[in-house]
Amino acid sequence: MTVMVYVLYLVGTYLLGAIPFGLVYGFMRGVDIRTVGSKNIGATNVSRVFGFWGGFVPVFVLDFLKGGLPVFFFPVVEQMVFGGSGYFLERDIMLILIGVVAILGHLYPVYLGFKGGKGVATSAGVFSFLAFYELLIALGVFLVTLFGFRLAVYLGDTEERKLGFFKNLQKGVGLSSVLAAVALPLSVWFLEPQRTALKVVTIVIALLVIVKHRKNLAQLFGAKS
Repeated sequence: MTVMVYVLYLVGTYLLGAIPFGLVYGFMRGVDIRTVGSKNIGATNVSRVFGFWGGFVPVFVLDFLKGGLPVFFFPVVEQMVFGGSGYFLERDIMLILIGVVAILGHLYPVYLGFKGGKGVATSAGVFSFLAFYELLIALGVFLVTLFGFRLAVYLGDTEERKLGFFKNLQKGVGLSSVLAAVALPLSVWFLEPQRTALKVVTIVIALLVIVKHRKNLAQLFGAKS
């Protein structure tokens, strides 16, 4: 019975993580997001159609929450059901496992034939509770890369200057996401070297994010995808 409760929680976490909020949001506004832009179901592609505030923000927040909420609520559920923790796995290990399952749900959703998004927002939600300070460092890397990349393009292209600095900001999201994903395990390694499981998981998630962004990187560096 005890193990079954944990298994059901993990299954529920996966099913929540697998909800394609970008696709649902697009349908609610009359657009199949898989047919436009990069055809990805994530917040960045949604922003290409509905803009930053009208597309990116709501989808990012929903994807963020489906990663963070299962991690946040698990100790509450465990306390309510068992009156304590550690009945199946150590609390930290269990939280990490829940986070991984949520991210895998987004990357490989059963509802869409296991073809999902790129996992950045959902991962951010997970690690906001698992490794908050390391996530802040990764966020800093993301923002510096994003605005630095945009500035370089903006200053070097007359047509881009006509559009304005923020118009095509999403073009640098892929590279920024990859570098942020790399920064996360490095930050964990230096700030919390004793958390071996977290170090391993952040490395695996970083590799998955890189794989999911391989087409973006190929286009960015002029390679064929």
